[in-house]
Amino acid sequence: MLVKKISKKVFLAAASVFVFSTGTTSAENDLESSYKYPEVYNKYIQPLATAIDYYNGMLYLFNYDNDKLIIVNPVSLSGWPGNLPLQHTVILPEGDKIYVTSDNTSEHPSYVIALKVNSIDWNSGSASLTVESVMAADVPNTPSELPHVEAINKNQPIPNWLVGRGTQIHGPTLLPYSDYLYFTEFTSDRVRVVNHKTNELVSGLDPIVIPGYTEQTHGVNFNRSGTVGLGTGYFFDNNLIDVYKSNRETGELRVIGQIMLGDEKKYAALTHFVYWLDERYAVTASMQFDKTSLTSSNTKKIIPPSVWLLDTQEGTAKKIVDNTNDPRGHGVFRSASDLAVVNGKLYIAEEDTLDNTFADDGYISVFDLSDRNNPRFLKRLKPGKDLPAGYSVAHTISPTPDNRYLMVASWVSGYVLKIDTTTDTVVKVWGPADGLVKPHGIFAAGGLR
Repeated sequence: MLVKKISKKVFLAAASVFVFSTGTTSAENDLESSYKYPEVYNKYIQPLATAIDYYNGMLYLFNYDNDKLIIVNPVSLSGWPGNLPLQHTVILPEGDKIYVTSDNTSEHPSYVIALKVNSIDWNSGSASLTVESVMAADVPNTPSELPHVEAINKNQPIPNWLVGRGTQIHGPTLLPYSDYLYFTEFTSDRVRVVNHKTNELVSGLDPIVIPGYTEQTHGVNFNRSGTVGLGTGYFFDNNLIDVYKSNRETGELRVIGQIMLGDEKKYAALTHFVYWLDERYAVTASMQFDKTSLTSSNTKKIIPPSVWLLDTQEGTAKKIVDNTNDPRGHGVFRSASDLAVVNGKLYIAEEDTLDNTFADDGYISVFDLSDRNNPRFLKRLKPGKDLPAGYSVAHTISPTPDNRYLMVASWVSGYVLKIDTTTDTVVKVWGPADGLVKPHGIFAAGGLR
């Protein structure tokens, strides 16, 4: 693989510890005001989260500090390439740049679009954005390259939403201490690499294709130092977590190995996200319930949705949270889509999208992770009780950089929730009444994803 060297620059995202002043001087009050209500952006992490809407193509800006929402129609922006099916967002820590990805169509390639944030007025509900770059990742009508899969029993259907219609750019991640932003095409074997200083796909490196490793990846998630990346296996019967050595200067990924979730006879499969605990250990969770046509042997078994502790030094995985068949049970009830570890607690977004029903419900389960080898079940947030009535499919979790809140998005039922991690209760709900339809790709500024 040819690699074009670029000058080394330093980017410090959520890998750093950022502390806001709590004093009462005039200068500090001015800083606090700028932090909460930024008009001209500074170099402080902003209290922003972004998402798109699958249904209407809107761009959402959330201020989790003052609970404000701004909805932007990107088609109205000069230079926007057209009416596109959007997929994911990224916002840089300073809140001054947003990246949006789109799916491939018969008329458009899949894009990575860079938007400059000129200003935001939360009181009037308006934002000034400028299209800085439109990066085409392929050509129109590029098909999905996912393996053909069929259901072979009643326990594991094959939903249409997962088999793919064309190129879909998912899994955005920032590489700490670098200028690089990564996306993955889980519908193919390509990892896309963007220089977020120049707003270009990195010539000579992009796309990264490593046979046997980069297939069906939904994000390469990096540890805090940006030295090791873990790639998921986001498709049926993919039971491997790929381990990469990352180069912060060039953006290159070098294979270290793979970690299997289980063994050759019994394994967990279909992982959406990996969350790092420290420089060595991480956790991931699985979604698949039972065998499919891709399960290569009748003697093999699928471990239902569960949580796994990954040791990247030893190359091993240990199941630490088992499955449960009861919402009152002390395990994973629905497919475990996303997870986060904040203040010593493990949060799991459980979505009802892969079993014999679709979007009947959705839960957020909470575990004490004081002992990472033996999590202790605390509670499960339930629709109509802890979550809004009619809530379903808890899909994505994005912690705020101070670990005070979790932003949780449901693209099916149309909600974005703010959960207070000190009480594990929902303290703010944005939903259909606010104009949300199918919010997806929640990303809090200051996070690596």
